[in-house]
Amino acid sequence: MKTSLVILFLFSICCISSLSAQSVSGEWYGVGKVKKAGEHNSYLSEMVLKQKGNKVTGQLNYFYRSAEIKVKVRGTFDPRYRVLELTPQPMLNFLAKNANGADCPMEGSFTLKTVKGQKVLVGQFNPIYEYRVTCPAIDVRFTKFVPTKDQPTPVLEDVDDSTAAAKLTTRSLPDVTMRPAIISKQDTSKKSIASISSPANKPISVEQQILQALKLRSFEESPIVDVDADSLKVALYDNGEVDNDTISLFYNRNLVATQQMLSDKPLNFTLPLHAGVNEISMFAENLGKIAPNTALAIIYAGEQRFELNLTSTLNKNAAIRFRKKEKKADPKNIN
Repeated sequence: MKTSLVILFLFSICCISSLSAQSVSGEWYGVGKVKKAGEHNSYLSEMVLKQKGNKVTGQLNYFYRSAEIKVKVRGTFDPRYRVLELTPQPMLNFLAKNANGADCPMEGSFTLKTVKGQKVLVGQFNPIYEYRVTCPAIDVRFTKFVPTKDQPTPVLEDVDDSTAAAKLTTRSLPDVTMRPAIISKQDTSKKSIASISSPANKPISVEQQILQALKLRSFEESPIVDVDADSLKVALYDNGEVDNDTISLFYNRNLVATQQMLSDKPLNFTLPLHAGVNEISMFAENLGKIAPNTALAIIYAGEQRFELNLTSTLNKNAAIRFRKKEKKADPKNIN
């Protein structure tokens, strides 16, 4: 009986020691690869984590093109299953042209493993539900850095839950708590963008996904403006404070440009006018830091000038419509 108790006691100590040894504290490095067909920018990444109990805090540093971006991270680690879960944090969209591009709120899920004597965190950064269409997952395999006397592990300050929000610097998440489901008024089945798929589950391009998402949203009713011109010159600005509003522009329901961030500098387009009604529609990729997504459109049609305010949400597309005036035949040229 005593022998059994001793064995049970030793086994319990081994289990506790094993669980306590499974910690994600330290410095981790790896390369994030966009889970999407084609050639895309990689995310050269480093995470410095500090674990206290099951809670994990730290900082994610990554290079995107020539920019270094730092984001505070937080989450939990379950030593039983060796799973690290990180709450959503902003990461640059894989199509961003620079550090001022659109953000994707991404949550992390990684499994702690030991491969050939090295500790690794294998998993993904995944977009939150509202961003499933425009933000693909990012696969990352982090390897733990083994500190030496010359290169010690960086020391992180404690991040208390009550003050962590104030310590999130450099990039912050857009407000997604107010985002309703993306539902068209005509869509009684309440189909969301996330359910969009092509026949036989074949992958479809971002442009095709956005086009389908455009049709799921309702369109703003606007009067038809008659113009005497062959083309429209359109300049789009952020209407008000520049807050990372990102849009896709459609002309007659055809994609003209995608992942365009509105700012105090114009986005310029020249659009040909066809017979009948021509529609310019603005699809909101996000709501920026201040909802809704708003733009100032300055449009020239020949000598006519229009200054219009556009407002898009995750339920409705902004739309403006123009009709080309028919040119009357010159009586002098009639035989």
